[in-house]
Amino acid sequence: MPQIGTCFALGMVGLSGHLIKVEAHHTQGLPAFALVGLPDASLRESRSRVEAAIASTGLRFEPTRLTVNLSPAELPKTGSGFDLPIALAVVASRYAGVQKRAAGMVFCGELGLDGRVYRVKGILPQVLAARRAGFKKVMVASEAVAEASLIEGIEIIGVSHLVEALLYLGMRKMKTRVAELKAKEAPVSPELLPEAVPDDPPDLQEVRGAFLARQALEIAAAGGHHLSFIGVPGAGKTMLARCLPGILPPLNDEEALEVTSIHSLAGTFLPANGLMRYPPFIAPHHSATLPALIGGGSGIATPGAISLAHHGVLFLDEAPEFQTRSLDALRQPLETSKITVHRSRAVTSFPAAFQLVIAANPCPCGMWGQLGGECKCTPYQRVRYLAKLSGPLMDRIDLQCQVGRPKIADLTTIEVPENSNTVRERVLAARQRARWRWKDQGVALNARIPSRVLKHTLDAASKERLDHLVGAGRISMRGADRICRVAWTVADLHGRDKPSREDFGLAYSLRNSQRPH
Repeated sequence: MPQIGTCFALGMVGLSGHLIKVEAHHTQGLPAFALVGLPDASLRESRSRVEAAIASTGLRFEPTRLTVNLSPAELPKTGSGFDLPIALAVVASRYAGVQKRAAGMVFCGELGLDGRVYRVKGILPQVLAARRAGFKKVMVASEAVAEASLIEGIEIIGVSHLVEALLYLGMRKMKTRVAELKAKEAPVSPELLPEAVPDDPPDLQEVRGAFLARQALEIAAAGGHHLSFIGVPGAGKTMLARCLPGILPPLNDEEALEVTSIHSLAGTFLPANGLMRYPPFIAPHHSATLPALIGGGSGIATPGAISLAHHGVLFLDEAPEFQTRSLDALRQPLETSKITVHRSRAVTSFPAAFQLVIAANPCPCGMWGQLGGECKCTPYQRVRYLAKLSGPLMDRIDLQCQVGRPKIADLTTIEVPENSNTVRERVLAARQRARWRWKDQGVALNARIPSRVLKHTLDAASKERLDHLVGAGRISMRGADRICRVAWTVADLHGRDKPSREDFGLAYSLRNSQRPH
């Protein structure tokens, strides 16, 4: 009876890893290689890569009909990371010793035609899923060892060639072949493989003037609130937005692992820098498509910009230049902190707990409302331009601030503004107060206080004022909740036990900043 070779791999649907059993079986018949189990196009191509890679090891098998099954069959499989487990399952179907050593391990890697093993995207979440499944060893490409080793509690085996994997699995005759490959390898200079280092955010000390905008930025950082800046070109909107990560606290271990896993899945993670300990800052170009922004792709969706900004900042510069449908697609993630993408082969969910910061000019030419400037836009052009920022979207943005061009006196003063470190200390203190207050509610940020809880935190006077504003149509019910959340953040920044009348007034004014007219 022919032996069935078995190896284990991991298939990813979003950030969820699923254990995949790879089975290889030989039968008599016309030579063929059948791959079953719902593979995608890139995975079906692995047949040619696997055949060439096995041939490069020097192994020769008699022509048979080979069937490789990826189980469970109903789960879609995608990517080239199945190459290595498929090749090892094929060899294990011929060599019982390989099968014995391969048990209890998970394999992940792409194969070249010469048998070399290459890294694939999503190594970190795959290793994490293997550990959760109870495996103790994972074999990956040598160049992926640094990333895989970030997960503790599991042994990582790195191989650069298929023959190294076979040698590790007990095929002693591959020892000579490994030595030959090592002798032929040309040394690679570390200088040829530089690792990019993320840019440090600018310091708030570089921002002159813009007192109200700085205050709004600090409130946004302390409470996790969404923020918009509308102002003329050169007012410092982009500079302010880029300062936000510098006043946010670092990520805790759980957040860092989650953020790093998303970037690993997207292929943007730099293993040399370790886990991503600081909030990411994602600033897509205004030409970004809807799938690029929220996630998508054919078959199984991949994470978009809003997921890459998870636990960080999503900055949309020149927001009215984005497609209207792309902007409106942000409404649901802003409420639920996640995005669910439906595709033909799978329904994929990604976390999307980001802070949205948008910047916009007041009109197409940017000079509307600027003293000493002449706006060349017609009233219709002005209305049409800012109308791209729809009412439902802006209703979800807690802080809406006008930014004016700095005055000469602001630029020439010898008075030094507060730096980011000073502001970050106040932000950390405010977040600590909020975390302690809402610990029983399971939230750590004022921006995520449940509406049902907010109703019990207001005094009679505050409720009456908000009811009046809602009844007069000045704000929506969602707007009233968001004003309350901002007021709590302002109170935390000032060390107060509950919001005062002034805190509510500031929260209302920052939410309803008037556009130029």
